[in-house]
Amino acid sequence: MNRDIHNLIAREYEKRQKQAADTARQRKEDLYAKIPQLIEIDDQINKLGIKYNRLILSSDGNASALSSELANSMASLIERKTVLLKNNGINADYLKPQYQCANCSDTGYISGSNGFKRCSCYKQQIISHLFSSSNITPAGDECFRNFNELLYPDEINPNKYGIAVSPRENIKNIKLSCINFTKNIDAPKQKNLFFSGRTGVGKTFLSFCIARELINQGRTVLYLTAPALFDIINEYKMKAYKEVNFDDDRYKSIFSVELLVIDDLGTETLSDARYAELLNILNTRQSRDSVSACKTIISTNMGPKKLYELYTERITSRIMGYFDRLVLAGRDIRSENL
Repeated sequence: MNRDIHNLIAREYEKRQKQAADTARQRKEDLYAKIPQLIEIDDQINKLGIKYNRLILSSDGNASALSSELANSMASLIERKTVLLKNNGINADYLKPQYQCANCSDTGYISGSNGFKRCSCYKQQIISHLFSSSNITPAGDECFRNFNELLYPDEINPNKYGIAVSPRENIKNIKLSCINFTKNIDAPKQKNLFFSGRTGVGKTFLSFCIARELINQGRTVLYLTAPALFDIINEYKMKAYKEVNFDDDRYKSIFSVELLVIDDLGTETLSDARYAELLNILNTRQSRDSVSACKTIISTNMGPKKLYELYTERITSRIMGYFDRLVLAGRDIRSENL
């Protein structure tokens, strides 16, 4: 996915540069038609430029004097052009290519003390593409800054909430675990995350908080509900069966993206084939995580007992072994905010 994004960005910069050059050329043609004197001045400027370049390559002893003369003539012509444009109410910069990024002239790179480096606009493009490919909108409010622990009850009631501490204390600890997850995503010892809890207690919100943080770090993220995940797999298998060389970036991303979020596990149509597919995803991603970041977040409304009932022991054991289980408790936040 990273390579595809960089290729897309390279093509975008090529498009921007062409657009800027085409606009500048059209502006020049329009001005030539409006102010014919500009044609003569630009022609003289071009001829002087050619003479100057030839002079640089010459070993003539009078080169220095001629160079100074040419420079004065060039300055005089540029001044005439500037005055002519000004008298017609046109700024001298009007004929220059108008780039979207003035810092890098839409190349994506700027010159630094240690050579060329990526411009800030390049990083912004990466982030935009990452959001686009993640199924997460850039304008959402789901981020750690907006996560409000006060929405969770401060009372300790194990019978009511199923945990030994208050839901507020519990969510504070979970939020800290999530932040640490974003900081340690490259560490093979950092386990995946498994969110469980009733509907509306913040599982998806926290998943999005983590996803946004990683996207803004330039990480690749893919968010899918469980039904959507298996629909992609099913579609890929059907097309791959009919087309020998069929390729699908969405399918490949499921196994290679730096963070895969599988939301609402258990809402998909259950079958032995899907058990095998989920097991393949978990095993493949865990194997890749030992080489480079390949973490997974799963969220579900199911508890451990229901998980064992619906899924094979092999899948359940993988989840319990590869994931840190974080149980969210409290009232339905979404219904309270309606």
